[in-house]
Amino acid sequence: MHLSLRPALDPSPPRVHRINPALVKVAIVIILLNLIDAFGTLRHVAHGAEEVNPLMAHLLDRGPLWFFLGKFLLATGGVFGIVAYGRSRAAKIALCFVLLPLYLLVAGYQLVLFTLI
Repeated sequence: MHLSLRPALDPSPPRVHRINPALVKVAIVIILLNLIDAFGTLRHVAHGAEEVNPLMAHLLDRGPLWFFLGKFLLATGGVFGIVAYGRSRAAKIALCFVLLPLYLLVAGYQLVLFTLI
């Protein structure tokens, strides 16, 4: 028996995973809503509010840039990680029926707070 360390040649073309464009649009909206939340939080903290999320509070203690980058990268990584599995029913539900409504509420709350300060 002879074992070869070379991979077998596969004559079939590589499969391309197509990402659903509608899910990408939903993901972009979620990221934009996250940015509204980030800017709103920074503004409200500057006016005396307190960040209650321990991770975000830690990043905020390190400075506004750390807070903003951390919030952006965590949300973007999570959302686009879900988009990568967009053919899954669970991924579609998570984006469209959990994250999108949640971020709409949070961004709406931030915008309401803008009018109060």
